[in-house]
Amino acid sequence: MKFTANSIELQRTLNKVGGVVPSKSTMPILENLLCELSNNILTITATDLAISLTVSLQVRGTEDGRVAIPAKRLMDTMKSLPDTSTAFAIDTTTNKIKITTENGEYGLTGETAADFPPVPPFKGTSELSMESNMLRGLIHRTTFAVSTDELRPAMMGVLFQAKDTELRAVSTDGHRLVRLSYRQLKSVPMKKDVVIPAKALLILGKSLDEGEITVSISETHVKFTFGQSFLVSRLIDETYPNYETVIPAENDKQMIVKRDEMISSIRRVALYASATTHQIRFDITKAALQITAQDIDFGGEAKEKISCTYTGDTLEIGFNSVYLIDLLSHLESEQVMFRFSTPTRAGIVSPVGEESDSILMLVMPVRLST
Repeated sequence: MKFTANSIELQRTLNKVGGVVPSKSTMPILENLLCELSNNILTITATDLAISLTVSLQVRGTEDGRVAIPAKRLMDTMKSLPDTSTAFAIDTTTNKIKITTENGEYGLTGETAADFPPVPPFKGTSELSMESNMLRGLIHRTTFAVSTDELRPAMMGVLFQAKDTELRAVSTDGHRLVRLSYRQLKSVPMKKDVVIPAKALLILGKSLDEGEITVSISETHVKFTFGQSFLVSRLIDETYPNYETVIPAENDKQMIVKRDEMISSIRRVALYASATTHQIRFDITKAALQITAQDIDFGGEAKEKISCTYTGDTLEIGFNSVYLIDLLSHLESEQVMFRFSTPTRAGIVSPVGEESDSILMLVMPVRLST
């Protein structure tokens, strides 16, 4: 197996698949990348058995073949090289690999390609298409709110849900919730709700190129096809919690603020909040929002006022500053609207403008300390 590739292009391709490779595995073969050369196309596959990602790169090949190459050693080598032509000569009988550049020569030993686990066979029962920018935005706006609690596996993924001609994506960790609605798709032929692991979506987000993405769903797996690359992931086989029951319908107190101004103010004030609870207090009146923090253990406190437009009675409510900054940082509008009910019920956050009816974020309050 012999081919020549540009080091920068190969490094860029390896970066796409690198996130799939487990750092430590009970199956050492998974710490390798399956490299297959055919007709000047180098196909590289990584898998952790739950997620498989295959990407392709145009190279100058002279002898086709297959081999499994140690992922970390190969990626570290390519990362350290300058922009140069890199020649690979691989003996697929002994799995000896020689990498040659203008100034150096590097040797390593791979594994037999036949020992590498195959990508699971896939037969989709439903399929939809979307632009890569849309999917990238969906991933960016949902995965940050996914739970990391392995005791609640369903919440470690993003719910994809079809509502007539609307596609919804939902994530929650029990403290905050994000619901996105996409209505500009041609059709949403999904036959059932599916929960896609956040890890698969994060890897996908780093691998996407510009263009259209095809999403195919089977009973147990989801497949994302983009260009000559594809990612296959096992679905989370757990029932997603009924998120609609936690979205309050009677939040009639509305506050509109400038998003950037609020983020900056919360960040400054939160420096004086408890390092354990990250609690800040909102005191909201008709003309101003006062943000306060107090650290009883170390005697610190801070408060700031920013202007707002508010309709409702005076309100005092507490939040975790980390959760608020996360929500606000994943919106793009100049202004945001908060809708409140009582100090013990969830607050709803949404952008002001074009996306106001397509993005809903929810954050649970914290009990104010006296």
